[in-house]
Amino acid sequence: MGVPLDRTAPLGVADSTLLYERLMSLTRAAVIVTAAAMPLYIVRFKVGPIPTTLLEILILSTIAIYAVAVLAGRAPLPTRTGFEIPVALLLVAGAAGVVVAADHRGALGIYRAYLVEPAALFYVATAVFRDPASFKPLLASVAGASILYSAVDLGYFLVAALSGRIVPGHVAAAFSLNPNYVAMYLEPLIGVATGFVLFGNGRPRVIAAVALLAMLPAEIATFSRGGLVVLALLALIVVVSYRSRILQAATAIAAVVAGVVIWNLPVLGDRVRTVLQPEHGTVFNRLRIWTQTARMLGDHPLFGAGLNSYQQVMAPYRAGDPFSVPEPYPHNIALTSWTELGLLGLVAFAWILIKLIVTPFLALARASGLERVVVWGTGTAFAMVAAHGLVDSPYWKNDLSVEFWLLAALQVVALRAIAARVPRGRSR
Repeated sequence: MGVPLDRTAPLGVADSTLLYERLMSLTRAAVIVTAAAMPLYIVRFKVGPIPTTLLEILILSTIAIYAVAVLAGRAPLPTRTGFEIPVALLLVAGAAGVVVAADHRGALGIYRAYLVEPAALFYVATAVFRDPASFKPLLASVAGASILYSAVDLGYFLVAALSGRIVPGHVAAAFSLNPNYVAMYLEPLIGVATGFVLFGNGRPRVIAAVALLAMLPAEIATFSRGGLVVLALLALIVVVSYRSRILQAATAIAAVVAGVVIWNLPVLGDRVRTVLQPEHGTVFNRLRIWTQTARMLGDHPLFGAGLNSYQQVMAPYRAGDPFSVPEPYPHNIALTSWTELGLLGLVAFAWILIKLIVTPFLALARASGLERVVVWGTGTAFAMVAAHGLVDSPYWKNDLSVEFWLLAALQVVALRAIAARVPRGRSR
């Protein structure tokens, strides 16, 4: 919250207050720009010998601005969020993952980009955004960026479709990325936008509805079967948690109709129907990867493979399997956390993710207004991350890790507001 400027105060006090306002506004603006620019991790370059990305430069700039504000005595220090213990364990596990990694330099880059910097941004955001309403400019910027990103993705898809170059297993996606990456980025934002459509009002609801109209077709255009499962989960959460019988029935009917339409589409339907195909179907491929990964973890149970070392360590476990190819991760969020961070990291990450799913829904009955929108939206978003994590590795990418921690910050701020307004154990 800003400190009001006292025009009658002595000049030194007025200047000091103005400096506070400017530093806080600049820090919040930096977080907002960073949030909107999450997909720009694809812009890669080197600063001297150190590889980096445009997204990382924005994160470091945000942290630096906040540090200046704190050192000048003009910004609040981060306060307790309830995640201090698991975050500390996660960082310790990550440091151990760097030590045991085959490539220490590459592992350090992953540690910095996926763990340290996103967690630091989380604490900056929870310090400078003091209530859910203060997040509105950030949410609006992310909504605008997601609309643009979805338009780019659909543009790539349509160009490929019109030229007859649709490859079901690797359909054209934004900036020629792996389509699963696009799907995993959009899904949490779809969850939050749905919360605004269901529980919001006014302009934020309209913006969220427009964003949904852009993101849903872009999500389907990725041909991600895990994404389709996640959208089915979203429909189920709406049916279970929303009180309107009419909307519950409409959501259930729309989900069934959408499922039937997708099943019968000429290309996407074929991809969905082959999920259980022997030898080459997704289920059998995933089972093969998980079995090989389990063998590796049986030999490396405590520390896993180490950060950024999965492909190298897995090489002997893939030998002799003609269908096995090098994978960056084992296509399961729990196995990925274990292989990258060891048992300690698996426990810490599971602690964080489960808390981010369960806590908001427990607080939903005490929430109202924007707080209700945020706790439902972020709880649903993290449930969607967990669901896609059954068959892939959400979080383990530059933009996904930043998205994860910014949504966590939004949730923490909303839960603080609920706790301050309605003490635990009391109802309104």
